[in-house]
Amino acid sequence: MKRFYKKLGLAFILLLGLVFGPGVAAAQEAVQVVDQSVDADFRDHITFTLNAKSTTEIVEVDLLYQVVGQLASSRNEAEFTPGTSINAEFMIDQTKPENYMPPGTELNYWWKIVDSAGYELRTEKQRYLYLDNRYEWQTLENERLTLFWYEGDDSFGQTLFDRANVALDTLASDVGISLKDPIKIFIYASHQDLLRALSSNAQEWTGGQAMTTFGVVVIGVPPSQLDWGLRATTHEMSHLVIHQATDNPFRGLPRWLDEGIAVYNEDTENLIDDFAPIFDDAVQRNELMTLRTLSSPFPADPMLANLAYGQSGAVVKFIIDTYGPEKMAKLLSIFAEGSLDDDALQDALGVDTVGLDNAFRASLGLPPLPGTDADAPAEAATEEAEPASAEMANPVENTAPTSQPEANQDSTLAQLPPEPAPVQPASPFGLPCLAGLLPLMALGLVIARRKA
Repeated sequence: MKRFYKKLGLAFILLLGLVFGPGVAAAQEAVQVVDQSVDADFRDHITFTLNAKSTTEIVEVDLLYQVVGQLASSRNEAEFTPGTSINAEFMIDQTKPENYMPPGTELNYWWKIVDSAGYELRTEKQRYLYLDNRYEWQTLENERLTLFWYEGDDSFGQTLFDRANVALDTLASDVGISLKDPIKIFIYASHQDLLRALSSNAQEWTGGQAMTTFGVVVIGVPPSQLDWGLRATTHEMSHLVIHQATDNPFRGLPRWLDEGIAVYNEDTENLIDDFAPIFDDAVQRNELMTLRTLSSPFPADPMLANLAYGQSGAVVKFIIDTYGPEKMAKLLSIFAEGSLDDDALQDALGVDTVGLDNAFRASLGLPPLPGTDADAPAEAATEEAEPASAEMANPVENTAPTSQPEANQDSTLAQLPPEPAPVQPASPFGLPCLAGLLPLMALGLVIARRKA
């Protein structure tokens, strides 16, 4: 009896194979990819092509792609003529600012093909690296970063590469953050070369950008301006690491912390010359900005912008020196969860924004903020946020007004070196990062005010 049931079961399995087997095989073999490829001309187009065939007419072809590191994917109808053998094409127009992708963008792409019998094929994901093919790039790379440059000798590239790795080590040891995904740094040899690599809506004074969405830094560093390039590249690259470590769907970092870490990483011992004179002068005059002011977009005024960067770097150094790298790492891990500013500071450092502000001021020999008691519990301090303006603890007249375009929050931007390009930086592609904004003008204003 057992043998009878065993034979009956085997017969049933064979019957299923006869009924369903050919259909499954037909579904797998009905649509076949003959060839696929990608062709790109930088700043012009990225074109995906597919040659496929089927036993019945192919009626639908979609190209799907995804920027590596991002969750969202894009589905796009390809152009083709229906038939049993088709050539399909989809082009991403890189002349449109909304489609712009920087050099170094990596794309995963795949095809969806459907024929008239309802058979559907999704191809395996392919990866494509989009590069600026107008130059012959030299590269240095390790598991953390790849540096691209095309002008300057091996020593030029090696110096930038080594400095970038030291900067990554500093962020890990002093700040407690490390890269989750490798990054790419593209060094253009001139301002004009850089502009031709950016989106068509980039401003003429753009000196470089950190594209946090793509994990790419694009910056202009002539070999003759290596010292500036080392600082600017370090600053912009720091933003990529900060973004990877703290990105969340709820809240970003207060501006002073994001920019302060990048400024600190330029020189962990002293503020660089772009910021030090302005910051020192503000301390002497008791005219520092409040941290609540620095939590919002920095002032457009060039002098106050430099003060904002310098003071932010000094506050970050104060936190690391006073509370220790472990507390800084804890602070960033709390912010990575989307915490409110005061909650994160209280949990990590035991003070809120006003309490940290007063502790920092006390370290400089300055009195507490007006209307606050440095010895009172942090909870007693006012919670009202100050406007994102040039307001200071003891305001002074704004002596050098200027303007900048508004920006969204997708990338950060470096200034051009003070020589030879006398231009102002701004952010056409995201969160403005104006480190070192007009250092010569700002220093002149400091001198003028001291004489006043």
